[in-house]
Amino acid sequence: MNTRHLPSLPLLGISLLFPLVFLQADEVKLKSGETFTGRITYEADDIIKIEVPVSASIKETKIIGRADIAEIVKDAPDDVEFNRIQGLVPAPSLLPASSYRQLLETGPEAFLKAYPQSAHVSKVEEIRNTLAEELDKVERGFLKIEGEWFSPQDKIDYKALIESRVRFLSMTQLAAADNLNGYIGAMREFETIEKSYYGSPVFPRAVELAREIVPKLGRQLQTLARNVDYRNAEYEQSLANSTPDAREQLVQARAREEKAYQDSLAADKQAGLKWVQLNPRIKASIDDYLSLASSELARINTFDIDALTQQAEKLVEADKLIAQDELEKARSLIAEAAAITGQKVSSTSKSKSRSKSKSKSKGTSGPGSYIAALNTKVNERLAEEKAKADARKAAAESEALTAALNKTTAAESGEDKAEDKPAAEGEDTPAGEAPDGEEPAPDEAKPEAPAVDDFAALAGSGRSSAKADDEEKPSGKKKSKSRKSDDGEEKSKARPAVVVEEEGGFPTHLIVPILTVLLIVTVVLLKVLGIGGKKSEEE
Repeated sequence: MNTRHLPSLPLLGISLLFPLVFLQADEVKLKSGETFTGRITYEADDIIKIEVPVSASIKETKIIGRADIAEIVKDAPDDVEFNRIQGLVPAPSLLPASSYRQLLETGPEAFLKAYPQSAHVSKVEEIRNTLAEELDKVERGFLKIEGEWFSPQDKIDYKALIESRVRFLSMTQLAAADNLNGYIGAMREFETIEKSYYGSPVFPRAVELAREIVPKLGRQLQTLARNVDYRNAEYEQSLANSTPDAREQLVQARAREEKAYQDSLAADKQAGLKWVQLNPRIKASIDDYLSLASSELARINTFDIDALTQQAEKLVEADKLIAQDELEKARSLIAEAAAITGQKVSSTSKSKSRSKSKSKSKGTSGPGSYIAALNTKVNERLAEEKAKADARKAAAESEALTAALNKTTAAESGEDKAEDKPAAEGEDTPAGEAPDGEEPAPDEAKPEAPAVDDFAALAGSGRSSAKADDEEKPSGKKKSKSRKSDDGEEKSKARPAVVVEEEGGFPTHLIVPILTVLLIVTVVLLKVLGIGGKKSEEE
């Protein structure tokens, strides 16, 4: 998008205020009946000078002899200043806050300080209040375009609509310059409006203005083409008549101008502009521009202003419906608007490069058109609604899952509490347990582990080792299902443990060791007591 002229808009707005300084009520009536109204800039005994406005930006100074003057009418100083202040409102479009503050300081506030007793005080105070209110709006982010105010939210909701109006305002102000560069700049703005805001309300207005600009531009180009050879000859003559140093400076200056032109031309071509920079020193460049102006005027004249206006009205209404989330109605209205000029409704996003869209057809609805911008807004709103619906669905599922988990947890907690409560009458009491206040029956009591005899444990340990050795032999011939299990069994078998019968009774595997020990003890006692073989031999 061509944005070259946008930064100059505030300056253009301020420039419109400068002619107000020259508003004056001085009036000079001549004996011939002619009257000049303007500002008297000089008075002498024999003549006066009066500055008379010819246009908004052009003034002419008249020198009038006093012998020809019938009457000079001058207003009081406060009247003159009041006439100037009256021109401050309404303020121009797109005026920045700094300019509003300057208008207030040099206008109403300065007047009230200088002429506190003036009859115009009340009116000046009204003007001051109006400017102060507009300054407050600008400070809050509001934008004024052609007397209409747009809020910060409007700049979001109606972005394309507002941008198109800013572009058209720039086109209007450039055309008002009434010169070659102004006309070319205005047509560059028209090219941007057509590419990016086709279908907007300003487009038919821009078409009408372009129809006025191109013929004026063509006439100036024709004059330029007739004089180009003469101007180039003058330049060559100047070089020939100049000193070497001056000639070198002229050549360097021309080289800098040529480089700047070539850089601008390359940038314009890169941006895909038709109205590229013009080189007024090259006849071929002027002829190309004349050809472009002729073809563009013929093309612009084919636009149907009435159809474009009807289309724009429907699209603006659709834009408002989108802001109100009436998306289906907006879609229907967009389709109706597109049908007026035979356009195809496309939902192509504006994210595509606009430089690729170089269609010259007046029926385009490409990536930069107002229709495409509205379709993009509709699609974005639908995507937002879908995302919100998905989020709500996910939240509902999450809440349902949380509720189910809480229900399961509560159920498990209830079962645990039920187990902790004593069994009700008629219900079976778990084995090994007895109701509160009763002792368990002897046959239901858990058997207590018998006391471990150290000697028996030692004897049992030896026997367990022997058993382990016997069991390891056959185990070597069979494959274990789990090596880890085998290792665990081997470790558990190799470890001597105290043999304790889980149930009551005497352990049978201790009978043989006990008998052996008793036999040994008996033999020892017999030896000590001398009972046995020796005594019988002595007898």
